[in-house]
Amino acid sequence: MGRKRERKLSGFTLIELMVVVAIIALLVAILLPSLQSARAHTKAVMCGSNLHHVGLAMANYLFTSKGTYPPSYAYPNDMDGNWSSTNQPQGKDFGYVHWSHFMYDSGQINDKAFQCPIYENGGAPRTNPGKESKDWETEQVDQNGQQQANDLLTDKQAPRMAYTANAAIMPRNKFTPQLSGGQRVNTFVREQNVRHPGATISVAEFLNNWKALGKIVSAGQIESKSHRPINPFYHIGSGFNEYTSPPNTPGYLYGIPQDQDFYGLLPTIEVRDRTNILDHTSGLSQINAIGRHHPNANSVYAKKYGGTANFLYCDGHVEQMTALDTVVKRQWGTNYFAISGENQILNMTPVTSGN
Repeated sequence: MGRKRERKLSGFTLIELMVVVAIIALLVAILLPSLQSARAHTKAVMCGSNLHHVGLAMANYLFTSKGTYPPSYAYPNDMDGNWSSTNQPQGKDFGYVHWSHFMYDSGQINDKAFQCPIYENGGAPRTNPGKESKDWETEQVDQNGQQQANDLLTDKQAPRMAYTANAAIMPRNKFTPQLSGGQRVNTFVREQNVRHPGATISVAEFLNNWKALGKIVSAGQIESKSHRPINPFYHIGSGFNEYTSPPNTPGYLYGIPQDQDFYGLLPTIEVRDRTNILDHTSGLSQINAIGRHHPNANSVYAKKYGGTANFLYCDGHVEQMTALDTVVKRQWGTNYFAISGENQILNMTPVTSGN
């Protein structure tokens, strides 16, 4: 009987393993950007979908309010959030009541609709987040100087805000000279005042950096200002402070006089670590508070100024574009509707090119 033939087991050689690993690495390198791009696109679509639902809730609100837009925020007179435009307290002992509250408190929409997955924690926190630790950010202080969760005060606002109002459509609470600090005051805006609802923004996505939207109180302490709307205009007499010019003085501009190419929009790297963008004392155009975090096909623009954001228009539709495009195309209004006095925009002729 002959010997049984031994069965020889073979495996991959080191060179073959190296080739396989190289192929896998190459495939990952090829596919990863596509996967990341697809993921970013999905998040942009989700943000747009949430904003669409906000638009539906806004339409319901306008129906019940006889076509009058809500204020972007007001000072309530009690802990229940009751407020009056003719009786705005000088202080804000009860925090803020925000336009989002009018949407979700009546059951028209879930408060999570005001969030976007591209934002860390869904969006910027309230000024006074309240008793839930998850609603606070590191380095945040509320208006009472508290730096941790407490049950002293909670704003009537969605816990996280990825969106902000157009100040020309939804006014601040500066309905008296005492509150505005100037001769001009805010006024309510009716749907019929907006001449081109399909080309006028009502709500925009915030910059994905809550600190840039906040105000430094002291070292390591920042107060969130996510209740504030965006004023995209500049007054030729009073600059970024829209209240201090005489009521009969024209007029407002898209952009700033010394920059009619980029309208005061700063490169992304320059706003990344900024604070207080939403206050006129910053000396910055508030369009820098607009988001720039979604994909942008224009790689040259994207490299310097970032990506796109979603915008809700007064007719209820949502579009995705860059912050620059919105001002180039004059899509924040033909007038500063929500302010008293002469409020026309002087340079309404749009530039034909955009990004």
